[in-house]
Amino acid sequence: MFKKLLSIFLLLCANTALALDADREQPATVEADEVEYDFRTGERTYKGNVIVEQGSMRITGDKLIVIYKNDELQSAIATGNLASFKQRPEGKTQDVIGKAKQIHLDQVKNVVTLISSASLQQGPDVAEGEMIVYDINKEKLSIKGATSTTTKAEGGATAEQKAKPGRAKVVITPAQSTTTE
Repeated sequence: MFKKLLSIFLLLCANTALALDADREQPATVEADEVEYDFRTGERTYKGNVIVEQGSMRITGDKLIVIYKNDELQSAIATGNLASFKQRPEGKTQDVIGKAKQIHLDQVKNVVTLISSASLQQGPDVAEGEMIVYDINKEKLSIKGATSTTTKAEGGATAEQKAKPGRAKVVITPAQSTTTE
């Protein structure tokens, strides 16, 4: 179970914000209603309907703050009424989708943190909580408490399920048997 969740998060260990090796070779496009660069501090702020695309990666949010030092990415924070990222891991057939009110990437420490209404999904497998932290160097995943979860049913309908406050939720679907009789 833990190894399967770790495989979901391995896509996050790239040299640029959430980019896989194949994606890093692609041009990155950032769109926003407003862009501010502070060349003195290395801070780049994108506001309003932010969309970042690079290869299979897509990040959306209301605001994205990216910090560079000596042309090296230090950190990135995407925020919104659910900021999101989506990416297709190399060799996989399903995207990894992460959502939270805040998505933090600490490139220096190699840690990704999803805060407030956090969820991470690949196919039917889901991790949900108030905070999801993945330390890429230590290969350590932490999921902390949730107050409610939302699931999608067939046909796209949503149903809210109340979880006990302070509880994290992980749903892992068994692999389908490929044997025939």
